[in-house]
Amino acid sequence: FYMIAVALTIVFKPTSAPARDPFDGRKLVDALKGSFWVLLMFALVIGGIFTGLFTVTEAASVGAVIAFLVALFRGKLRKGDLWKVAGETTRSTAMLYFLIIGALVISFFLSTSGLPEAMTKALNHSGLSGILVVCIMILIYLLLGMVMDSFAIMIATAPLVVPVIVSYGYDPIWWGIIMVVTVEMGVVTPPFGLNLFTMSSIAPDVPLSTVYRGVAPFIAADLVKLALLIVFPSLSLWLMRAAFI
Repeated sequence: FYMIAVALTIVFKPTSAPARDPFDGRKLVDALKGSFWVLLMFALVIGGIFTGLFTVTEAASVGAVIAFLVALFRGKLRKGDLWKVAGETTRSTAMLYFLIIGALVISFFLSTSGLPEAMTKALNHSGLSGILVVCIMILIYLLLGMVMDSFAIMIATAPLVVPVIVSYGYDPIWWGIIMVVTVEMGVVTPPFGLNLFTMSSIAPDVPLSTVYRGVAPFIAADLVKLALLIVFPSLSLWLMRAAFI
């Protein structure tokens, strides 16, 4: 969808893209040679997942080990690099665990209070259709995505929202994909999307209004993608079913 958005933007506004250099097969070959190790790691990780050699979770560890061995083999590791990487990984892991622990605490209190059940019962007796409830949830997640971290939103709200969605007969995996797409849309949606301000800080000479216009085609592509996922839920599930069922 993003490729289509870029292509349509260039068609309707040719000045938005500079002229391309003539195709150079030699440069392509050189680029492929330089990407050999990355392609090898990708093939081993994805191949291992689809052949059942290891699970998706284990694949992350396999990828990390392969990346370490490649860096070691190519002599790219300098003194102190390993400790630096280990420190960054430890900090990231600690942050994630604090978020997970917080989400578990919230989930415990929600389940103890009976709020998810009460909310589900209230919505089921409200007369609202399932698609309307989904649209309301999408709007809420879009607004939350503008001002909060994506991961924090999902782990904090899932215990409350998922039972409601399931009670309307929707697949929880389908809803998980809808939720991720919506939250990531919020991150780049004007006027408060967090990534918009990040991009503006990286290129301070570019006005924020220009950044807003620049993301418009991609937001349109996301809206089309979201609409298709809602109208045709099988689009979000066919790859998983084809790969693992």
